Amino acid sequence: MVKNELKALQPVIKVTVENAVRNVLSKAVCSKEDIQNVVRSYADVTKESQKEVIQQAALSQSSKTVVESVVRKLDADKVEREKRRCNLVVLSAPEPSKDSTKEQKIAEDKEFCCSVLEIPSSNMETCWRAGKIDESKPEYRRPLIIKLKSEELVQEWTNNGVGLKTSTGHWINRDLCAADRKANFLSRQERRKRMEKKK
Repeated sequence: MVKNELKALQPVIKVTVENAVRNVLSKAVCSKEDIQNVVRSYADVTKESQKEVIQQAALSQSSKTVVESVVRKLDADKVEREKRRCNLVVLSAPEPSKDSTKEQKIAEDKEFCCSVLEIPSSNMETCWRAGKIDESKPEYRRPLIIKLKSEELVQEWTNNGVGLKTSTGHWINRDLCAADRKANFLSRQERRKRMEKKK
């Protein structure tokens, strides 16, 4: 659209410049060739300016698209963060029996939370498994998500977000969204690099 508008203005610009040149130049040098040369030079400059305007317009549109995409991602992360704020995640927790019903599996996971992780049932609302069972990986154990009744309890059971290792060797951590998990991973990598430099 910008390119078409600039193209439509070219005849007007050419006439305007030509008239201006006629008024400024003396009659002695104001030949038809003189004017054509000046107009041609101006057209070359204008062509580059047009390209720059079009590039800036494209960049502006691209930047707007990028910003909108980032805003949508931030909003999605905020929603995910809010959904998970009272959740714990436990890895390597044994899977419930395959032959159990859905209700029985939930009951088995709750029993694991109470007897093995020693989380009182009074602290919990519910628990479930993240993801689906992969038959090609029989040793794989899906993450166990535990929803507690308050964010304060999450802080208590994750050592203020650092993570808590139980006497049975299971780690209890906050249930983070993908963006926060990535940020934590990068933070750990940076710490390792700094520690290696000190050696």
